[in-house]
Amino acid sequence: MTDSPNQISVFISYSHKDERYKESLEEQLASLKRRGKISSWSDRRITPGTNWKAEIDRNIESADIILPLISPSFIASGYCYEKELDTALRRHEDDTARVIPIFVRPADLAEEPLMGIQGLPKDAVSISESQNEDIAWRDVAQGIRAVVDEMRERKERRCQLGELSTLQETLEDMVEGLDRQYHSNADIGGISTGLVDVDRTIDGLHAGQLITIASRPGMGKTNLSLGIAGYVAAEMGMPVLIFSTKIGKKEVGHRLLTITGQISYSRFLRGRLLDEDWSRAVHAIQKLQECHMLLDDTTELNLASLRDSCLAAKKQFGALGLVLVDSITYIKVDPGNVAHEDAVARSLKSLARELNCAIIVTAPVTRLLEARPNKRPIRSDLGNWHELGDESDLLAFVYRDEYYNPDTPDIGVAELIVAKNQYGPIGAVRLSYDQECGIFSNFAGIPPTTLDKADE
Repeated sequence: MTDSPNQISVFISYSHKDERYKESLEEQLASLKRRGKISSWSDRRITPGTNWKAEIDRNIESADIILPLISPSFIASGYCYEKELDTALRRHEDDTARVIPIFVRPADLAEEPLMGIQGLPKDAVSISESQNEDIAWRDVAQGIRAVVDEMRERKERRCQLGELSTLQETLEDMVEGLDRQYHSNADIGGISTGLVDVDRTIDGLHAGQLITIASRPGMGKTNLSLGIAGYVAAEMGMPVLIFSTKIGKKEVGHRLLTITGQISYSRFLRGRLLDEDWSRAVHAIQKLQECHMLLDDTTELNLASLRDSCLAAKKQFGALGLVLVDSITYIKVDPGNVAHEDAVARSLKSLARELNCAIIVTAPVTRLLEARPNKRPIRSDLGNWHELGDESDLLAFVYRDEYYNPDTPDIGVAELIVAKNQYGPIGAVRLSYDQECGIFSNFAGIPPTTLDKADE
């Protein structure tokens, strides 16, 4: 379908009873075709004697944009609805194509999966219902043109050849980096997490890393990751983007404030702050207000919107220090795609490299581990998310023995079990855990500023 590397291929899916709407759409696309921005395909281009099903499958699987013309006839059509729309939604969820529903005639679409996708004209008012069809089609054309321009820009970036460099140039850069590190006062090569022993083990957070923090529910992986994100933003002064699919922005703000201020979360929620809590709260608010941090609490996040938001944030700040996705299980994907976990993992790793910043994702582990005497997670406990462990540069599990064993001597102790580490050893790092405040801190209370003394 595509005639040039940056040309966008468009697939039009429609019922033959909506032929006139398809022709109107083709007219609206004519200017984009004339300028070589798009090519379009519909089943009217199938030549006699060819396998029409194979032709449709080939073109819908290769299209960049899929435009289903929604009407009662489309919904009633077994092939349009069950075959073409199913393929379109699968590719949309996999972030391999963009689906833009075009509402041409009014239809009952309650609980239809495509209603979760922004369509045209705006507000899902169909073309036939519009007082002026020409104006409605103009809105459709403008919406499609915006998507085409955005996708062409993406293709141009992706088609740019990586700059080749000689081994000598690479070695020179490496030596310069070593020299800078040697003459700096930094104890680690990456961005500090605020947790001394964690930094020693993983060498901090590095640009381009995909970092997975996984655990069973109740272990505190959300608070641990929020604590790291808050430290990077408040103490390191770097821009942070947080995608919170499990909890809303308000609760994220509550947790960031209580973690930063070391305040009891339950007292804060009830408004029963102690005298010392008030000063801590004021100090925490002042710190957080100075941060460059963006929050997104979309409950059904897909890979395309995740990437778009990250690129917009990078453009706004110039660079990002950290992206946090809590939790990976809420990234919306097609349940019929058995390999969607693999696609999500690979996409997140590619995004980390594209953004040139670390991405932390929280992930679950299977409940099967709770049948074992030793309930510390291992890599195989990722279950369907095993590819995430393979793609991650750093994989760590959160474990608190007191959760399963109330009589354990390790009350108030957590383990960050580093199972994969690009920059250092693997093994368990012990952390202090304040359950009342939900705070992970340096074991035995060693503050980050005393690292040199601790080494002596």
